[in-house]
Amino acid sequence: MRSARVIPFMLLLVTLAGCKPSLPSDVISEGKMERVLHDFHLAQGMVEHVPRQPGEDYDVMRYELVQAVFHKYGITQEDFDRSMVYYLSDMSKLAAIYKNVADRLEREAEALGVAAGPRDAYAALTAEGDTANVWADRALFAVRNSQGYNFQMWSQECDSTWQPGDDLMWRFELKQVTHAYGVGDLFVDFVVRYDNDSVCSRLMNIGEARGYEIRIDNPGNLTPKHVSGHLFTPVLNDPAHARLYVVYMPSLIRFHKTSADNLGLSDSDSLALPDSL
Repeated sequence: MRSARVIPFMLLLVTLAGCKPSLPSDVISEGKMERVLHDFHLAQGMVEHVPRQPGEDYDVMRYELVQAVFHKYGITQEDFDRSMVYYLSDMSKLAAIYKNVADRLEREAEALGVAAGPRDAYAALTAEGDTANVWADRALFAVRNSQGYNFQMWSQECDSTWQPGDDLMWRFELKQVTHAYGVGDLFVDFVVRYDNDSVCSRLMNIGEARGYEIRIDNPGNLTPKHVSGHLFTPVLNDPAHARLYVVYMPSLIRFHKTSADNLGLSDSDSLALPDSL
């Protein structure tokens, strides 16, 4: 009798396993896509850092290097583009891929004695302490220069752990996925609203693939109440110059002020009574 109940249960497990969504046959696997993107960004970085010579066609150089990457992995540009579209529909998978790509690029850069991005001492911060990473939004943003995909934003309320005078810094890594040469136009802003309803903001026009920091120092002894950011790129209806901007590994660093900071003192300053009154 017991075995009669076990058999239908096992059949149910098999059925459920069979219903699990599988990767489409024409999409590059996550592991392979990670390796392709690693080499893709290395190829693009090589072009970005080649000294500019009059008359040289850097679009051709970029195309040849990227095609060499595709040839290495036995794929075409169409395979790559189709797979990117698929992973853009599942940001959690794309975020995991880019985390591994970033980790590998950082290890390789460190081995060469080169800083890979803004991942120094801040990278190990948690949400605790006077200097803390309080990021609470998604792990990756992607915007394209095509209609309907060229804008994203994030927003975060500040809780009771935030204090008067807190300074803030938004940090992130940027990669471009493009088959055209040149730096594109990605506009990024960082906005802080305080308890007296005043607002401070910074706007940057960026495009080079590297790490970025946008800092907003507290204008007084105000308490931040809300922080947000926006990412925007103009629409360009030209498939030959299509660009995808991937902003990943974001962090929001909060700096509590010390008593000395609030009094306007530097680290070397101190309060002292005169020898005589």
